[in-house]
Amino acid sequence: MREQAKRWLTDQMEQNHISAEVVANVLEIPVEKLLIGTDKVLEADEFLRVCAYLHFRPENIPID
Repeated sequence: MREQAKRWLTDQMEQNHISAEVVANVLEIPVEKLLIGTDKVLEADEFLRVCAYLHFRPENIPID
């Protein structure tokens, strides 16, 4: 589930032309945690902060 939620967030950032670098700098989290294909895990609090920053409600993210 983690990777699927992270993938959805990164897809949304890409579609909205928001760079992972900007989000990482503003939220003070390592940019590697926002990139797919890295072994860095986006922790729950970081995930919620990214959702808040992007104005996404986490409960509306389509996770199977």
